[in-house]
Amino acid sequence: MKITGDNEIFAEFHSPEVNDDGWLEYYSLTLSGPQMRATVRVSNPPYGESPVDFFESIAASWQGWNGAKEWASLEGEYQMSAKTDSTGHITLSIRMWSGNWEPYWSSEVAVVIEAGQLENLARKIRGFIYPTANK
Repeated sequence: MKITGDNEIFAEFHSPEVNDDGWLEYYSLTLSGPQMRATVRVSNPPYGESPVDFFESIAASWQGWNGAKEWASLEGEYQMSAKTDSTGHITLSIRMWSGNWEPYWSSEVAVVIEAGQLENLARKIRGFIYPTANK
């Protein structure tokens, strides 16, 4: 599942690793832009808030909100932040890093999304994170 922006900038959720019970245990997240590409493997435990909760929350608030809505993976592989403006645009910032101890690397992209895209985006991330939910 790819979230694209201008200037060849995107975030892509890919490489799902589903266990025998049908649970998505791991997936990869790639951030990319001109002359930059970074990927992390993300643990997806069956507890806590998932990125689905984050995307559904911003989709439900499509008319805007004050401040930033934030979410971070439980193991600390990446974090997301979303802010709205008065014209119906959402700036989604995604930051990832290689680990919580030095030495480490980090990478960040910011993608502008139209409010009208949020519901579809939430549906796509739900289908990615919960691949067997409707089967």
